[in-house]
Amino acid sequence: MKFLFKTKDKEKNFWDWFQKNEQAYFTLKNEDHHTLFNKLAKQLSKVDENLTFEFSYDLIEGKRDFIISADGMVSSFSSVIHLVESAPDLPRFNLISFRQKADGEQEIEYGDVSLTINDIFFDYEYDATHNVLDVDLYIKDYEENDEFVAAAFLMLDSLLGEYTVGTTLGDINFGTLVSTHHLKSVSELEEVIKSTIL
Repeated sequence: MKFLFKTKDKEKNFWDWFQKNEQAYFTLKNEDHHTLFNKLAKQLSKVDENLTFEFSYDLIEGKRDFIISADGMVSSFSSVIHLVESAPDLPRFNLISFRQKADGEQEIEYGDVSLTINDIFFDYEYDATHNVLDVDLYIKDYEENDEFVAAAFLMLDSLLGEYTVGTTLGDINFGTLVSTHHLKSVSELEEVIKSTIL
């Protein structure tokens, strides 16, 4: 019970801090971005070190999207859910749990890596014990480095949404795309999940 109260205190402290500073995050002047984002990252890390965030560039119907993410770390999904559920009324923000899937054609740029859905194919096995898909991703011009892996995970998040990636995919392996024979386009992954798991 003590742990529960401690967690609730962390959440309350975060939202108290955010409410005091929300004007700056709603306005988001270009010259302040770096400092503001560093401060917010520091406050989120007090709740859970894996938490991260995104804001919409443009206002949507007068509100700014404020996404709180576990950065794909399933062990921190509950922290995202509890933090968002404990949020006070923030009329100038659309508070969103987890990175959501994006509409339209996907293109991810991360460091020196640029990926489109045409660059990634997959094969899979269903793990009935854990009710997840173990996936092998084959990526055009793949090199074994952190940028490629991060870009691939961002592509999965944009196609499926962070929560779906974390709860329906098991082991994810990476390799270089040599041939598309017997492989499926990554754009078909959502349908495979729906027909196999959901």
